[in-house]
Amino acid sequence: MLLGVPLETYRPIDSGRRATPRNLHEHATRMLTEHERSTDLFTLDVLAREFHIHPRTLRAAARDERLQVQLSTRSVFGRPVRLATRVAMDEFVRVHYRQRYSRYAPPVTAPPVLIVPANFATQLIALRVRFRLTQAALAQRIGAASKAVIYQWESERRTPSPVLWQRVEQLARSASAPSNERHTTLR
Repeated sequence: MLLGVPLETYRPIDSGRRATPRNLHEHATRMLTEHERSTDLFTLDVLAREFHIHPRTLRAAARDERLQVQLSTRSVFGRPVRLATRVAMDEFVRVHYRQRYSRYAPPVTAPPVLIVPANFATQLIALRVRFRLTQAALAQRIGAASKAVIYQWESERRTPSPVLWQRVEQLARSASAPSNERHTTLR
């Protein structure tokens, strides 16, 4: 049944009364190879050499259950030997290894470079005036530590980090300030 041949056709082939058709022989060979690939167990060191992956990577994957393993009845230095199939290795490489490790990882695109403009102090003051925000309210809106940080930016004693400047730009793109902060007085 696994070969897709009726039993009455298979019996004469099996008994030797009829020659095995070539396509049936090739199909049976392929199925046997697939069966061996999915059931033969190998140590992680053997599979590491075959798949060109460091053995410690496979051991860590077995501990984290990213690689399906079976424990042998044998032990080495008091620890059971971990065994895995090639199918389990294929699954590990497809799901986990390609995403995490450099040889198989997809190329990483560089994040856009965030640049703080040279006239950041002027822009910051204009933004505060436009939204009628105090330094404390602006600091709270963008997640800065305190109003002292905003003061230092406006007086150009400090330069904002690109991440915080990105938050300032997001605030500048918003249509209007929330109603509770509109009526706060400027410092």
